[in-house]
Amino acid sequence: MNVLAIVLPVFCMLGLGMAANRFGWISRAGMDGIKLVATNIMLPVVLVDALGMAEYNKVTLLLLAVMLVQLFIATGAGYLLRPLVGGSQSRYLPFLTATFEGGMMAYPLYMALCGSEMLSNIAALDMANCIFTFTVYLALITATGKGKSGGGQLLSTVLRAPAMYGVVLGILLGVTGILPKIAGSRVITTPVSALILLCVGYDLKLDHRVLSSAGKSAAIRLVLQGVLLVGVWFVLRNFVAEQEMKIAVFLYAFMPPCFMSPLYAVREKDKVYTSTTISLYTILSIIAFTILSVIFG
Repeated sequence: MNVLAIVLPVFCMLGLGMAANRFGWISRAGMDGIKLVATNIMLPVVLVDALGMAEYNKVTLLLLAVMLVQLFIATGAGYLLRPLVGGSQSRYLPFLTATFEGGMMAYPLYMALCGSEMLSNIAALDMANCIFTFTVYLALITATGKGKSGGGQLLSTVLRAPAMYGVVLGILLGVTGILPKIAGSRVITTPVSALILLCVGYDLKLDHRVLSSAGKSAAIRLVLQGVLLVGVWFVLRNFVAEQEMKIAVFLYAFMPPCFMSPLYAVREKDKVYTSTTISLYTILSIIAFTILSVIFG
């Protein structure tokens, strides 16, 4: 497969999103509308299709267990490593060392590399992340920002996440084996990948005021996730035979943290710090994607 044919459309959509922001081609309200359509309607359909067609066996359970352990270790390490960043912003480091942005980054990049028919591979890895993000992560980051986490507010947040419904419904249909194979599902999966990358490019922002702390945080995550990848691969190496699954494991490990972090940061400087860190790491993720395209392409 031509590597250029894989990476060029990704860079084009990211660049188009950045240009749309820079030159005002699309307003913030317009981009928010596009993002809502892509993530609240189209992405859940993709997840139902991918997880509903996935094979559920002992390996799937192993993936779930390994990734949950990885997420808890990454979060704990984030708390321990806060002194390396320094300042009050470092209290958000644990939410930047753990979690992965599946829907907005991992899925479109993986589809560009392996095709939408293989999406169940990376969706299987993302199951644990979805469970962790909508429970432990939300409780901790809400407590960090407001000093406490209300159970009602957390439940409301979970229930308003369409992607979570896509994951749950997809798993149920996949486990029961009742989802028929729907011909032409790529009519849905192809445009969602392009739209999501457009949104990611639109939101890429690097604020010079926090580049130092954001750079340290991105470097900490990169090293930490690299070490954890070695551990994950050591456990899974005998269970991952297909090249598409190997790509999923390596690509997923280098995805940025959950894009929700800035939404739960209360102070403006915390929002700027988390947003800039995520943008920096998104650039690193694109570099990792390009390298994987060359290696596996």
